[in-house]
Amino acid sequence: MHSEQTAFLISCGPDGSIIRPYWYQPIYLLSPYHKNMTDLFSEKDAPILEELIARARREKDLFLCPRQLELKQLGSAVSLCLISAGKSVLILGLDTSIIRDSSDLSVLQTISHHFMRSIGSFESTFATGSEELVRMQFEQIQKLNNELSNVQRELKKNNAQLNRLNSDLNNRLVKDALTGLVSRYQYRTEIETLIHNRPDQRGVFAFIDIDDFKSINDTYGHQSGDIFLKTFAERLMKLPFDNAIFMRISGDEFGLYIHGYDTVSAKDIETIWRSIQEVVLRDPIDVGKAEAEITCSAGMAVYGQDTREVYDLIEYADSAMYLAKKSGKNSYRKFEATDLSPATS
Repeated sequence: MHSEQTAFLISCGPDGSIIRPYWYQPIYLLSPYHKNMTDLFSEKDAPILEELIARARREKDLFLCPRQLELKQLGSAVSLCLISAGKSVLILGLDTSIIRDSSDLSVLQTISHHFMRSIGSFESTFATGSEELVRMQFEQIQKLNNELSNVQRELKKNNAQLNRLNSDLNNRLVKDALTGLVSRYQYRTEIETLIHNRPDQRGVFAFIDIDDFKSINDTYGHQSGDIFLKTFAERLMKLPFDNAIFMRISGDEFGLYIHGYDTVSAKDIETIWRSIQEVVLRDPIDVGKAEAEITCSAGMAVYGQDTREVYDLIEYADSAMYLAKKSGKNSYRKFEATDLSPATS
């Protein structure tokens, strides 16, 4: 990728021989070894350029090449605009690949047309010796050249802004804005990626629901509730598990997926719950106005044992969590196939 956009304006003879380079960038686009315009283009596109030059000589009017031609040295492609100017042909080449908006491209094409007609007229007028006409044409060319440069700068600025917006949108989709955990839009993809890397191993999904979170908001306010959720997330990420994904599913619902088990025993499930108790639940959370006690209910399902479908895995863990909460909260339950209702199974 080149740091500056490819562009040139070159006058050539009927046979394509380079007569006068008005400007070109990057500076290494043209060298003393380039004698003919076809030297600049790829082997497959050089014959097309020869046909375009012949057409410009025949038609005597400005036209755009309907496709981009590939430059040999840079490996990039340019759009061409050609016009006959006396005994020579003027060729304007621009890299329009950075233009994403059709209206911007239309503006650039219009300015390019004016530009080429003016400089083509300038070349013809130059031969007549009329100094006043030369001066007027030159001023017009300068003006159009400035407009063209301004459009290119504006396009680059718009593209940079678009890239920033795309990056921000991507971050918002991947990360939950409040907690920094993997968001609800992305966590299934993250789990599938982890499984894909080690498909023969098993994993545990823990669906975690904070008990009585509504009372935190009702008692201390939503700002304190946000502090509570952020602290909960920070503690969750400190759980001592490798190959783990920490996620916020919705409001007060969180998820933990651990992958890489050869087998998953009841002891492994118990270890996960004990870790949650010790790291996440042991101490109250300071919400600014008070210290709030914290408990949660969790349901766990095993990938590779209960199911190999991520959607089902999450649903099964959610079902087990509901049963844990129903049985008195502040506890966990491992999913069992018998938990499924006839309608679900």
